Amino acid sequence: MDILYLLQVLWRKKWLIIVTSVVSTVLAFFLTRNLPVKYTSESRISTGFTTGEGINVTNERFNPRLAGLKFDNLLILMRSSIVYNFLSYRLAVHDIESEGFRSLEIDDINELKEIDLVKVSDLFKGKLESFSPLTPTEENADLLRKVLQGYGYGYNFVKEGLNVRRVANTDYVEVTFTSNDPQLSAFAVNAFCDEFLRYYSQTKVESGSESVSFFDKLVIQKKEELDEKSEALKSFKTNNSFLNFQSQGENQIGQVTELETQKSEIESTLYSLKLKLDNLKSRNVNTSRSGGSQVDSNRKILSLRRQISDLNSRYLAGGSSDLGLKDSLDLLRSQLNFQLALIESAPDVAAADENEDVDQEIQNTEIEIAVQESRLGQVDSKLYNLRTSLSGFASKEAVLTKLQRDVEVATNEYLNAQKRYNESQNKLKAATESIKQVYLATPPANPESSKRLIIIALSGIVVFGLGVFLILAKELLDDSIKVQSQFHRIVNLPLAGTIMKVNVKNLNYSSLFSKKQEDPVLESFKHFLRKIRFELENTSARTFMITSLKNDEGKTFVVFALAFVMSLVKKKILIIDTNFKNNTLTKWLSKGKEVKLLESKNSTEVQLWSSKHKNGKETPESMKGLVSQTEYNNIYIIGNAGGYESPEEIFQERNFEVLIEKLKEYFDYILLEGPALNEYSDTKEMVKYVDKIIPIFSADSKIKQQDKESIKYLNSLDGKLTGAILNQIEPENINN
Repeated sequence: MDILYLLQVLWRKKWLIIVTSVVSTVLAFFLTRNLPVKYTSESRISTGFTTGEGINVTNERFNPRLAGLKFDNLLILMRSSIVYNFLSYRLAVHDIESEGFRSLEIDDINELKEIDLVKVSDLFKGKLESFSPLTPTEENADLLRKVLQGYGYGYNFVKEGLNVRRVANTDYVEVTFTSNDPQLSAFAVNAFCDEFLRYYSQTKVESGSESVSFFDKLVIQKKEELDEKSEALKSFKTNNSFLNFQSQGENQIGQVTELETQKSEIESTLYSLKLKLDNLKSRNVNTSRSGGSQVDSNRKILSLRRQISDLNSRYLAGGSSDLGLKDSLDLLRSQLNFQLALIESAPDVAAADENEDVDQEIQNTEIEIAVQESRLGQVDSKLYNLRTSLSGFASKEAVLTKLQRDVEVATNEYLNAQKRYNESQNKLKAATESIKQVYLATPPANPESSKRLIIIALSGIVVFGLGVFLILAKELLDDSIKVQSQFHRIVNLPLAGTIMKVNVKNLNYSSLFSKKQEDPVLESFKHFLRKIRFELENTSARTFMITSLKNDEGKTFVVFALAFVMSLVKKKILIIDTNFKNNTLTKWLSKGKEVKLLESKNSTEVQLWSSKHKNGKETPESMKGLVSQTEYNNIYIIGNAGGYESPEEIFQERNFEVLIEKLKEYFDYILLEGPALNEYSDTKEMVKYVDKIIPIFSADSKIKQQDKESIKYLNSLDGKLTGAILNQIEPENINN
């Protein structure tokens, strides 16, 4: 919707908006004359949540999110109903035991005399001491509630007067109380802070005591587990006589290493002795055979060389550290040298003496072999015993390690539990010390501002804004075609122009166009009429049918306005009132004069319409006799006397088309008004007599289903549709 149109709507409704705003302002002025005087007293509570001024037992860093959460929890607790009840009790006790702020008011005088105020005060004190709320099921609930209501210190009074909030970006919580008595306001703030801090300390002690008790039990449990595991370790060491597992184990491992070395040396010696024995036995056999065969010696030499080669490879692969292999290599090399020497010597020299020496050496070698085997057996026996001992030692060492680890874990758990216990005790001591009242509330010297002027101003502003909003909402929700944008969106017909909304009642049309108007709206009205005139002149048509979808759309005014604005350019305009169902044009433009009517059926009109005269000639005088002059220059009219017949029924036996053609010879433009399309068929019957159709749409119209059918018919006319005219003038403002 156009902004300009909305502004025009607001301007038309300006007096309604102004009057309602003024009325609401005046009404607020009178209603706020007797506003009660209020006194507000305040105090502040320091929390220590953000400054770290309290006792810090955990060394934790400041966390804004955690601090905000703590503030939220604190405010919820401060605004709880139970703390409000404590304040009610304190106020009641104060008024009972001293010169109070209020007197007890109970309708029944006898009942008032029967109330024991001392007992009531003791009951309230008991509730404050035990931090218990007032419940409906307790014995004296009705009595206590009646006294609170009699003093006016009920829950609603406390809730309405008390305000608790956090001071933005600070560590403080502000507590204020508003009442009609400054002393009462100050006392209520201080009493609330006292009772809340006392209740807060109690809740923290209760919750903290649970934590301390839990960690105390945990410390005892962990101490028992530590003692049990320490006793098991001590008993194991005592039963196994272990003074130092590590040194004892290292000693036994050293003995095993030493015996392994001895065993390796003995085995190497045995291997060398056995090779030597075999060699001696071989020599003995060779000697007995008188030198043996040269071929056998060669074979032995080859065999010895292969053995030497194999043992040398094994010796090198083992890192040249195996002493047994080294001794075997030395023995084989000596045997090889011996065989080579035998080949070179004569086989039969001193054979008998040599046999004796060989036999003796064989015996000595066998004895030495037996000695070494005995030593090897002793070493194996010692190794077995040591390895068996080491195996048992490893098992005991594993058990000892597990016991020591259990003791270490139990010790850590005990120390951790002890630490948590100490922290919980410290937190319990420091829990309530960080929250305290910074200063006592004092009675305010001056009452609170009533803000009467603000209330009065706001009432006028709110009503003004509400009026503007309602008017704009009404216009925005209205689906009528008030402006061109809505017309194009809803109707979807070509638009020839718009007649602006002005009050044309008693408007002097001659003076309107003869000079410039001071009212810019009237100047725009003239401009839009001239624009429509331009559109009609560009069509090259001379006969126009002005119609509408329904009644009261402004057809009559549009016909006259178009006739008048076209007469200003020296055009002769003929208006034919063919709206037989509503002959408003005839009544408006006749002004008491006699107007020729289409319904009269005299012989002259019949001859004119049939273009036949009794002498066979057409005379202009006869044609002019059918037309009446209006009071406006260059504007003529042919009226009708009304009726419910359709045009075809009225024009029977007459050639209306010939009449229109004859009238074109005397007039520049002919304008016809037709009835509403939705209700009558008159317009459809007369379409064939005109060049163009101009449908009129009122800006207040709402397009319904029947209207859509008529719009569809207008679209079917194709070339005969000039363009619609959107009429924003209200019908009641048109001077008929």
